[in-house]
Amino acid sequence: MVPNIVSNEVGYINSVVRNVRNVKRSEFKPFFDDLNAADCIILVGEGRSQSALYIGMGQMNKVVKTMVDVDFPGRNIHEAAPVLEKKYNKIALLVNSGSGETATPKIIVKQLSDYIEQNESDKFTINAVVSDTKSSIGKISEKEYGHVLELKGRKKKSRATNEFLKHGIMNDVYELGSLLLFQKTKEAINEGNGHSTVFKKIADESIVIGKIVDSFVCSDKYHEIIDKLETRSRITMGGIGPARNVAKMTAIRLQHAKRAVGDEAYLSGPFASRPRAGDILFLISWSGETEPILGWCLEQKSFGAYVYSIVGSESRLSKYSKSFIIESTATTFYERATFALSPLPLHLVERLNQRKFTLPEYIMEWWEHSITQ
Repeated sequence: MVPNIVSNEVGYINSVVRNVRNVKRSEFKPFFDDLNAADCIILVGEGRSQSALYIGMGQMNKVVKTMVDVDFPGRNIHEAAPVLEKKYNKIALLVNSGSGETATPKIIVKQLSDYIEQNESDKFTINAVVSDTKSSIGKISEKEYGHVLELKGRKKKSRATNEFLKHGIMNDVYELGSLLLFQKTKEAINEGNGHSTVFKKIADESIVIGKIVDSFVCSDKYHEIIDKLETRSRITMGGIGPARNVAKMTAIRLQHAKRAVGDEAYLSGPFASRPRAGDILFLISWSGETEPILGWCLEQKSFGAYVYSIVGSESRLSKYSKSFIIESTATTFYERATFALSPLPLHLVERLNQRKFTLPEYIMEWWEHSITQ
């Protein structure tokens, strides 16, 4: 039995757990069975929903594809479908879209639905997680080949600053909930277990997540990061492979808060700013031994920048930077790191509010836009 409160420090973590726990088991079984039976799963999403999907379904013991893979057999799903049919017996399209109206996923679902019906194909299923089952994507559940899960969390909220602190910026509750659901679904399939084990896994993991989040936000390192973030400094989030999706989700949220003080948040790569003294680099790495990551760390330090990290164990990166260790397997590390990092922009907003700094209207407009994503 999951306690009602798993995190004492960050209230919306409890909402995330409650929403995932309330997913209907009758909806989940056919959804799970489709993914379990598939020998190829195609991931579809946009923005942070996409990152949550990629993190959750990464490291899976099945063929997992995205439509931007260099070896994806077509420019769109309609073109790829006949090629996939020849290669695989069962193909599941897996969609994550909180609103159920996100542009690209909606188009892809429509294209595959048309293909299935025009060709009377029995090799494809369309499986989606949405907050609104009456949405365009949600209505695919009316089809024999469509199974949809309703996951709460994508709601319009007050524009007041304290509502950011309560519910998260840009629908964190939905994105994190979908990540937890995908993560435990993947683990159950990898281990050869049935659908009934998924919610036991969610219950156990929720308690662990709560402890990790509370430990991180109460740490001296965390408070130091918030101190640095409220100054005129830029922050770059960095990671490679699955860690890059963790960095991306965090950078998107931080950018909205950092721009309020005239600064920027970046994702590491060619478009990130050159390091300068006083800037912040935050790195995510399970091993803490990835050479490019270590190179970024040392380069930033040589310019006088501050370097922080989340790692899976004692490592060179944990020694070279101010590091928080999440002891876990590589399979669960990226999910837990995403949860741990999610409160950063909220506590930055809280700090700015304490300084009597009013969030500008354009942040509110971005937040409104995020509801449709």
